[in-house]
Amino acid sequence: MPLNKLEKCVGCKCMSAPFKKLTNEELIQINRNRVEVNFKKGEIIAKQGALAAHIIYIKSGLVKVYREHANDELILSVENQGKLLGLQALYSKNIYPYSVKAYTDTSVCLHDISTIDSFIHNNAAFSASILHHLNDESLFSYNRMACLTLKQLHGRFADLLLCFSLRLFKRKKFSVPISKKDMAAITNMSQESLSRVIKEFVSEKIIELKGKEITILDFDRVRHLSQVG
Repeated sequence: MPLNKLEKCVGCKCMSAPFKKLTNEELIQINRNRVEVNFKKGEIIAKQGALAAHIIYIKSGLVKVYREHANDELILSVENQGKLLGLQALYSKNIYPYSVKAYTDTSVCLHDISTIDSFIHNNAAFSASILHHLNDESLFSYNRMACLTLKQLHGRFADLLLCFSLRLFKRKKFSVPISKKDMAAITNMSQESLSRVIKEFVSEKIIELKGKEITILDFDRVRHLSQVG
């Protein structure tokens, strides 16, 4: 996990929404109290239960956020550039509530947690933006819980396709750097059921599949399947 050469936070082109609420003086301060780190595919970025010295900002790459229990894991979300992780540690005894693992080579900024906490207490606009960020996470969790418990297999896979297309890759054609095992876990299916659903989507010309590359051919149908479950 080599360190990157630090770029200044002031004028950063990939700044997250909350950090846009900071003054130049605050950005200079946060720049002094952060490091940039590169993680290779498969490396652990944060460990559930570990002391959280930093808030994690995903600068580039794709990561898995998951809870661990014994030898099992529950995938909470897949995140990419622009995501802040570990904010819950601010109010949970500075302990990471989940683990984070790199799906692809990933670059992160590690921000000193005490500096972030200070800005929350002293900058109302920054604090409101952090609250908005956490609210979005809560709504995402509610929707994901509803998907896993109320929707049938086809609806769950349609939701996964929409997540890939609209939330992560921002296009209809994308390469998925996620194993079939994890895709099955995300949709709460067996790998056999996932394979069957994918074959049905391909045969009905809803998607095209070439290796790990997926092209959504009928976006309206995917949306409909997501809605009706």
